[in-house]
Amino acid sequence: MNFRSKKRSVIGLDVGSRIIKAAQLSWDQGRYRIEALALLPRTETGESIQQEEVRHLKRTLQRQGFQGAKVVLAVRDQELLRGSIELPPGVTGAPVAQMARMELSRMHHLAPDAFEMMYWETPVKDHGTSVNRMIAVGCAHDVANAHLDEFESARMDVAALDVRSAAAARSCSALTVPMPAITAILDLGWSSTTLLLACSNSIIYERVLESPSLHVLAEMLGKRFNLLDKTACQVIDAVGFSATEQIDDLDQKSIEVVRQMLVQHTGKMVEELKVPFAYANHQLSVEGIQRLLLIGGGATIPGFSQHLESSLGIEVRQAAPGDVMENSPEVKIKVDNPAMMVAVGLAMFSGV
Repeated sequence: MNFRSKKRSVIGLDVGSRIIKAAQLSWDQGRYRIEALALLPRTETGESIQQEEVRHLKRTLQRQGFQGAKVVLAVRDQELLRGSIELPPGVTGAPVAQMARMELSRMHHLAPDAFEMMYWETPVKDHGTSVNRMIAVGCAHDVANAHLDEFESARMDVAALDVRSAAAARSCSALTVPMPAITAILDLGWSSTTLLLACSNSIIYERVLESPSLHVLAEMLGKRFNLLDKTACQVIDAVGFSATEQIDDLDQKSIEVVRQMLVQHTGKMVEELKVPFAYANHQLSVEGIQRLLLIGGGATIPGFSQHLESSLGIEVRQAAPGDVMENSPEVKIKVDNPAMMVAVGLAMFSGV
């Protein structure tokens, strides 16, 4: 994409179940610059976005300094067709694409021409084998058309549908460790938590964790203290793993209860992470996993990165837009939010 012929990039839109994250960039002297960021509450929480909400979104983005109506969307994780495929040594070119399409077709019981697909070969091999591994992802035409129809009926131009994991890896690339070492990226969303393993700029592993999401934790706190989800999230952000003093209406005993629930919640996550971490360290790379990047709304819980670092024994840090690129003064108060990283990665999409 030639940013010198277009002042702004496409608008990256990460449509979550509760919040829409939007980002727009520019390109100058070989570097990205953040020009506009926005976090917008959903009018229909948890539902697929509808035409009226898209119209409202378009008006809001215009008021907040975004330019144009060309957007890149992320397909929701539950709508993706995924496959990990082993290739015989020496297979390259067109046969690879054909094998990937046929394998996705077989795995998901769809006709080979019923979906769009992207794929990439991983830069590492399992130790002791000669096969090449490839990751393929696809989106069924009926799912893609539903997204396109809602946005285009509101006169927004969907330039591309992208994959959340690819966008996350793209935006985090400046913070990954050099290959052959591996960087883990943990996307802590409201309704799901996804682990990515990246080597250089390539995703070599992806897994949606089975351990409870932030939504489940908020519900548990809500029931314990009779709170709405929004208030429960505020309590989590206030207490975290490090609060020591009374917070609003919470006394020290209540703070300890909240912290213990957080420790139990993350304990299940840590145990689940140990399995793919061990696999990566022993089978995929001599250097192993050397850094864990936290993105998504749950990454800002106070003391969370330190807690994970102590539990996993590796470097853990948040990743926010301000860590990876320059920004205009208008967005300075928003660039430290790790929840914006997928939207920034979508705005970096280069295929349009």
